[in-house]
Amino acid sequence: MIGRKALGKATALPQPIRDAYVWVNRNVGQLDPSDRAVPNFYVVGTQRGGTTSLFIYLLSHELVHGPRRAKGVHYFDTNYDKSLDWYVGNFPRVSTLLAQEKEHGVTPAVGEGAPYYLFSPFIPERIHAVNPNARILAVLREPLDRAISHHNHETKRGFETLGLEAAFEAEPSRLEGEVEKLSADPTYISLPHIHHAYLSRGQYAEQLQRYFDLFGSDNVLVLDSSQMSENPEAVVRKATDFLGLPPLTGVDYPLYNKREYDPVDPEIRERFGHVFDASNQALREMLPEGTLSWL
Repeated sequence: MIGRKALGKATALPQPIRDAYVWVNRNVGQLDPSDRAVPNFYVVGTQRGGTTSLFIYLLSHELVHGPRRAKGVHYFDTNYDKSLDWYVGNFPRVSTLLAQEKEHGVTPAVGEGAPYYLFSPFIPERIHAVNPNARILAVLREPLDRAISHHNHETKRGFETLGLEAAFEAEPSRLEGEVEKLSADPTYISLPHIHHAYLSRGQYAEQLQRYFDLFGSDNVLVLDSSQMSENPEAVVRKATDFLGLPPLTGVDYPLYNKREYDPVDPEIRERFGHVFDASNQALREMLPEGTLSWL
């Protein structure tokens, strides 16, 4: 693998050589896919809930490995037209992991993640088909706060032009027919479903149930976004215990992708806060008491 430092130095080289660096970094794993590991854990969401922070914290552990380029390969959503060899080519060699296991007496963890993996109704089955024994981690945030942060995020990124209340009101019409299109064509990429599902993404109970049904509740760990902000070390300890790893020590826990936005009109909170009542009640029945501080 050509690392970021090497690639940075390559920027002074002629364009054809720079292109070669990029190609090798992106495709070298496909040259020996039979010796590449399939991930054994996934951080599946939620968006604006701390998925990125948790994944970066875990990568600080010497026995945790991610893809070469980023936290997520997005094979199961926006790259599902590519081959399984392409997918596993993003991960470490099995021989490397076996050497680590022999040295430490612990099976290393190999994972990736993307917030859309929780929301899409089709991705749990796709992950299960690749590794039915995978462990699933979900970081959940109070759903209305998450929706507000999501809107702010999409506005800053240029995917949203409507104000908060208007975007919430437009959501049903924007999403109409999108799940059917996704079902009909596994390679279809729904921009409204990815970018404009502000309230729908907060219906966590239905989304988690898909993973519970496929992987079993013992293989799904639900973490609290607010607890990760207040005591990230304790949350990461839960994650490493869940993955069968020794604790992570001696690291810092900065928050990633944190955004500030203006206070929201209390009338908007009153109007839309009840959208999540049924889902939140189902979560109370699904999860051990105290799992989520905001329930």
